[in-house]
Amino acid sequence: MSVFMKNVLEFALGVLSLGVCVVFVRAIKGPRFTDRIVAINMIGTMTTAIICILSAYLNEVWLIDVSLVYTLLSFLAVVIICHVVTLHHKGRELFLKRRKEEAEEK
Repeated sequence: MSVFMKNVLEFALGVLSLGVCVVFVRAIKGPRFTDRIVAINMIGTMTTAIICILSAYLNEVWLIDVSLVYTLLSFLAVVIICHVVTLHHKGRELFLKRRKEEAEEK
């Protein structure tokens, strides 16, 4: 691999690492839950890109397999978190509806 290509890959790794840090701050600050979910998904995507770049930089093919597994787990985690939040939100709406009906009966 040429020196120029190594420099480009190192630069890309630096930019992606900085991006992960910035997105992590967004995941902590919020303000809404959807912003946090999107930030977590972005961190997973950037981490996948970092692993792929490391695979090319280190000339290790097995890192591509690690990247694929990490991508699948990251996607599954985001889907499960969204499902749990949706169920929680629906349960809260049902609770508030029942509370309102009880208040109207009294």
